[in-house]
Amino acid sequence: MDIISNPADPAMWSIIGTIAQGIATIMAIAALIYSMTSFRQTLQAAHYTELDSMYFELLKLALEKPHLNSGGITRSGDQLMEYDIYAFMVWNFIEAIHDRCGNSKQLCETWYPVIDAECRKHRAWLELEDNKHKFKAAFHDFIRAGSFAENAAAGVAPAN
Repeated sequence: MDIISNPADPAMWSIIGTIAQGIATIMAIAALIYSMTSFRQTLQAAHYTELDSMYFELLKLALEKPHLNSGGITRSGDQLMEYDIYAFMVWNFIEAIHDRCGNSKQLCETWYPVIDAECRKHRAWLELEDNKHKFKAAFHDFIRAGSFAENAAAGVAPAN
């Protein structure tokens, strides 16, 4: 206890400095963890908002032109062109979901049922030879695997 009795002792200040550095390091690590968690949550919210906005626009188009929302009906020439563009937009949206969901359980729980529903309506378009080159191989693998349908039904995120 000699060190504490003499405030001018350099050893005491060395001990206090070491303790202060340790506390500062712990606080910095805690702040970093909090910052990373906060960033991840903000990014997830941004992804959700972006996907929600994109899907809203697709649904508005389908309301304006109901023939767009069915994959297997007979269409006129103009309707065929409209459907081709719409189906491409839907599959781009689904690919965006695939890209943004990653390992986010919440995003998967929300958007995998949408993938399942849209895939059931527009799968034939994706399988046409003229359309296969428009999407990445990894995306085609994801659709072929169909794990989104199982996970949508079970309400769980995919196992990675």
